[in-house]
Amino acid sequence: MAAEAADVHRQHWLMRSLTRPFPTRALREPVTKLLAMLVVSALYSAGAVADSGIPKTEVDIPAIHVSHPRAAPPWALMQRHLIETMDRAGEAFYNTYVKPDGTLRWKERYEGGMNSSDDAYEGFRGFSLHHVLGGAKRLDTLHRQVWEGITRQFSRYGQIYREFDSNWDWMHHGEGYVSFYPLGMADPYDQRFRERSVRFAAMYIGEDPEAPNYDPDLKLMRASMTGSRGPKMQWSKRDWIPTNANLVYYHLPFDDIPGVPSATGWINDHPSDDQFGRIVKTMSDRMARGDVPINLTAAPLIADAFLYTAEDKYRRWVVDYLTKWMQLTEQNDGITPDNVGISGEIGEHTGGRWWGGYYGWKWPRGGTDIVLASLTAAKVAVLLTGESGWLELPRSQMGVLRERGELREGVSTVPIRYDDRNQWHHFVPEPAHPYVHLWHTSQSSEDWENIERLGDLALRAGRLGDPDLGWAYFVQGRNPNFPIEALQADLQFVQRKLKRVLNERGDPETWFDAHWLSLEPMPTDNLVRLTIGGLPVHKRGEMLHSYLRYFDLDAGKPGLPQGVAALVTSVSPDKVELDIVNTNLFESRSMIVQGGAYGEHVVTNVTYLAPGAFRGPGSPPSGTPEPAEQTVSVDGRYFRVDLEPGAGASLKIGLRRFSSQPSYAFPWRVDR
Repeated sequence: MAAEAADVHRQHWLMRSLTRPFPTRALREPVTKLLAMLVVSALYSAGAVADSGIPKTEVDIPAIHVSHPRAAPPWALMQRHLIETMDRAGEAFYNTYVKPDGTLRWKERYEGGMNSSDDAYEGFRGFSLHHVLGGAKRLDTLHRQVWEGITRQFSRYGQIYREFDSNWDWMHHGEGYVSFYPLGMADPYDQRFRERSVRFAAMYIGEDPEAPNYDPDLKLMRASMTGSRGPKMQWSKRDWIPTNANLVYYHLPFDDIPGVPSATGWINDHPSDDQFGRIVKTMSDRMARGDVPINLTAAPLIADAFLYTAEDKYRRWVVDYLTKWMQLTEQNDGITPDNVGISGEIGEHTGGRWWGGYYGWKWPRGGTDIVLASLTAAKVAVLLTGESGWLELPRSQMGVLRERGELREGVSTVPIRYDDRNQWHHFVPEPAHPYVHLWHTSQSSEDWENIERLGDLALRAGRLGDPDLGWAYFVQGRNPNFPIEALQADLQFVQRKLKRVLNERGDPETWFDAHWLSLEPMPTDNLVRLTIGGLPVHKRGEMLHSYLRYFDLDAGKPGLPQGVAALVTSVSPDKVELDIVNTNLFESRSMIVQGGAYGEHVVTNVTYLAPGAFRGPGSPPSGTPEPAEQTVSVDGRYFRVDLEPGAGASLKIGLRRFSSQPSYAFPWRVDR
């Protein structure tokens, strides 16, 4: 009866989704396509669609045996050296800056206003993620210990309440909790973090009465500052200390603040001329209440709970919230408004202006933050629903910038800020990052054309220096040196950071709150790109998205087995090509290759070179059999690879992307 009631509930939700007024014009077509996937999604959740062939035990997984000898190429040796170096560097970093009880070696007292724990958590963002990729289990263990320690420490300082930041914006929440999401990938069965994930999500979906951050009727957040104490509707000067000292280097949030001619007002609070107080009062009146696009960065927190539990309410929240912002964008003639009032009206607290919100089009970084937040949420929505139409929101906002851009001295520039006095202004080089992330998820020609446009401009200038462009060109066969150059750069990065860590002589009482973040020797971006065909986890709050993921069967843990190196050499809408080699000449290795970071892609088949078969109708002249291509049908989330010592292979892996329900569950434990 409970299952039947759940099915009826999902059907009612589906009908509401189908009849909800969706955006028109630029957003109509992608959202119309989205409806078809919502039908499939609802049927999937109701059990009408098969669970993509999840094996009950590892012996049910289709397997390939790789015995053909392959001398380890330079990229493979360098990759293994980087992984093992990072294992040791991470421990050295931890031992230098963390006490035995898991707390940081830092100030005894810290009164940071709303400036909270994000930098502390973020300083360890690479630990569990590195383990997920193939690093030592020890790093994940240390990460869990320091997460607990930071939580206790900042609870004592007053910034954390109920194990979550009391009140801060989702730019900073996102930075802090970017280290939280890989914990579920590293160990989905740790009940402490699973329970926290559910509890934290409740603060943002309307289930926590002490933290009513979300309005379930309007489908909007109630404030730009939210947290475990609920929405913060008013700001005081104390909230902005010591952050105010940093804000001197930005322009003013508004140009009409009485008696405040410049940003130096942030540090001018003289009793007879309290400019600091007037800035905060104006911001509080105009920015504190209602929703802002940066809150879209909460989507991974909700998805995190879904990946632990598979409860459909989390998917519905992401769909509802992103749909609301798509509607608001349509209402504002295709430009995402940066402020929505407490009643849901655009510009309610800014005098009717669609700009002027917190982390909005004017302040502090303009459209950059709006694009990043909408892109973060859209990728989560694609993961949870399987429909790429959600990408139209960030894609359309890049279009808003691009249409107003200019080519300056061979560089494509776009304006990222807007206000009534200056109109579109503050031109910066057009970023490639959003286009690469859009294309990685959509595989659309439109997104690739923008990558190629920026890439060709860079090549004309003599260098493809942007790592996002460099990787995109590599997996299209046009930048063959990228893996070696990227791995070399990462080894140099670890060396520089480790030198400073091992020679630390400073007084913790004098360290600023990003001290650890500035020294963390764990560069995971290129390992994500190269080993699993993934997108680097942007520090602004993203979760991992990738074409593949690995599990070590011998050790019973996530990541590449010890000594095994992997390189994704090509990606396309329905296929990934992978080079894999066992650099160990003495021991065999067994591993699972999964479609997607969370099993969201179904592997259709695997083609590889199988020894003992002939390519042609007869034997080679030498009489020695040559390996020939063999295809194994998989039609499931994963397959097994058994590698003999020193063996390697090139695999062509067919995929049906985003056709399986994502989960943190390990292949050998499908129970939740």
